[in-house]
Order: sequence, then structure tokens, then C-alpha cells
Amino acid sequence: MLNALVYESQADPRLTDAELEVILIGSRVRNARRDITGALLKRDVRILQMIEGPTDTIARTFEAIAASPLHRDVRVLHRASGLERVFDRWHMGFFDFQSLHGRGASTATWVDTLPQLQTDAAKNPVLATLLERWAEITSDVR
Repeated sequence: MLNALVYESQADPRLTDAELEVILIGSRVRNARRDITGALLKRDVRILQMIEGPTDTIARTFEAIAASPLHRDVRVLHRASGLERVFDRWHMGFFDFQSLHGRGASTATWVDTLPQLQTDAAKNPVLATLLERWAEITSDVR
């Protein structure tokens, strides 16, 4: 059974872009082995992440995230099981709002995927929560 959750946290302000990139590379390798997919969205120190995969694996992964000193104020926004996988090709997609013009490839992937994700959100309440919260966080620049 596929389980998914979306959480919000505050990144440690001392976390550099280079350190985050190294963490993402390691996460993608581990996630591929563990059958975890998802997306990590970042704006300033705010992080939103949706992870999806086998129930026990998601539980262990989230426990590690919540215990990490790189995150503060970690809170689950939505959790559900029995869902279809949304990010089937993303072992951890990443979008940094501040890098909108600096990281063209990851930005293009997220922006190009948004219309389909918005359609998929009608069938996936966890994804709907991710997209709604992201819209709230980024609403001041629209």
C-alpha cells in the first residue's frame, strides 16, 4: 500500500545551498533504493516536502527528517494511504523559489509539471495540501 505525507518545516538558516545539494544527492540515492518518491519545495528557510512510498518506509524516513537538526518546527500537514503515486519519476524533485532564474532545469521541471499536478490533486488530498500550502507561501509575488 502506498502512503504519502506532506510536511512543513523551517530549515536551519545556516544550511547553505551547497550543503542542501549534497543532502539531495544522497537522498535521491537512498530514496531510489527504498522506493520513495516526492518533491521538496523551498522558499527562504521554509520547506514543504511530499514523500510517497511504502507505509513503513515513509514512517522511518519521516522520523529521520523530524529528528534532523537541519529542520525546526516540523509538522505534518496531511497524511494518507491507499494513494496512487504522483512523483513516479522523481526520487526527490527539488524547487528552490529563490533560484527561479538560477537553476533553469529544476525550475522548468516543476513549472512544466504544475498543470498535471493540479489535475492529479483532485484525486490525491496529500498533493492538494502541498499545492495549496505552496500557493500560500508564494502568494506575495503573484
